[in-house]
Amino acid sequence: MEIKEFQQLMRQLYYANDYERGVLKTTLWLFEEIGELARAIVKDRSYEELEEELADIIAWTASLANILNVDLATAINKKYHSCLNLLTNFDVSDDWSV
Repeated sequence: MEIKEFQQLMRQLYYANDYERGVLKTTLWLFEEIGELARAIVKDRSYEELEEELADIIAWTASLANILNVDLATAINKKYHSCLNLLTNFDVSDDWSV
């Protein structure tokens, strides 16, 4: 699934509730999910739990972006597009050992 598709899915499923909740409370929900991920890492939880928490963080980020009217795909492309040049010049056979 593409980022744009995922953000649209979150909009279709949750926008009305997210908008009613507002930016501040939605941000607090996002922070709660980040806290759950931190606890899962500290407690050495399963890979599946880590996946779930990371997915929740992405979902809440998309929800927050929706109520802020931010297109995540556009924002990510604007911020990180120059990194593509680094990848095209990156040789995976380079020895990065210290």
